[in-house]
Amino acid sequence: MTISCVGRRFGWHTADVRRLARGLTALALVAALPASAAAYDRQVSLDVVAGWGLAPALEVAPNHGPSFGVASTIGLDDAWGLGVQLGWAVHPPFANASDPTFHVGVFGVEVLYYLDILAVVPFFGVGVDLLPTVQGDRWAVDFAAHLRVSLDYLASREITIGVDVRPYILWTNLSVDPIYLTFQARLSVLFDY
Repeated sequence: MTISCVGRRFGWHTADVRRLARGLTALALVAALPASAAAYDRQVSLDVVAGWGLAPALEVAPNHGPSFGVASTIGLDDAWGLGVQLGWAVHPPFANASDPTFHVGVFGVEVLYYLDILAVVPFFGVGVDLLPTVQGDRWAVDFAAHLRVSLDYLASREITIGVDVRPYILWTNLSVDPIYLTFQARLSVLFDY
């Protein structure tokens, strides 16, 4: 009762005191947390990936099949990184065994942006690629650009498990097969530098 009277005398109400207490508690919690988790800051990763490739518009060959690859990233700071990838997808003729197998290679570089949330790290990227394709005795190389959406689980400071989705826009093949997609699982080993 006395606090209430003193509060009214100086223009304070009980609700104001509660708001001030909540604000100070939130400020203390934020100050107690580390400034940045820095999951990939000053680290290099060596990655092994496996998944599935899909060419939705492709009609002259099987439009999907398994993909495999290796990759590496370098963390420049707590939010930015650079990556390089080398992969291969095989599109076997599931329906007609006499059709030749369609192969798609990927060589790309990308810029990555990490949203570091302790043990779970979503991140995004954009990159450029060369995609060689082979079907029977026909081969070609397409220039592409891609987006990357990934989610990592940091099992430890040295090991991560992640999933990656990359839609590729094939700039040199827009009329026949403009988009190629990969859905991959990834195991990464990290080293400090």
